[in-house]
Amino acid sequence: MAKVTVTEAAKLAGIGRQQLYRGYISTGKISVERDHQDRPQIDTAEILRVFGEMKGTPEATQNGQRYNSEKRHVDNELQVVFRAKDEVISGLREQLREASEREAWLRQQLERMQAVLTDQRTTEKRRWWQFWG
Repeated sequence: MAKVTVTEAAKLAGIGRQQLYRGYISTGKISVERDHQDRPQIDTAEILRVFGEMKGTPEATQNGQRYNSEKRHVDNELQVVFRAKDEVISGLREQLREASEREAWLRQQLERMQAVLTDQRTTEKRRWWQFWG
């Protein structure tokens, strides 16, 4: 993900820099990293996570090309994630279908066993004089 300055992050979020500091950075809602020169940097993924979308335009950043490139990269990563989630969901649906079939089969077995037990109980009635055997 791309790292941007706090000012760029505020522009991308569509809010003021001070509002970003007071409402999000100081409360811990957005994490800030430091670059090699100890300047605060915010990952664009954090902006997407908190605000849902970036409201600023590519011209709002210092390098519009870098923004477009990073946005495409983020979009590609999201597509990969969504495909993986779809595969997991389809796998879980298959497991659920198999479990339902197994449950139906087990219910049939249980009903058969109950029927057998019920039949045995009715056939085992003894006369009162046959108590010894």
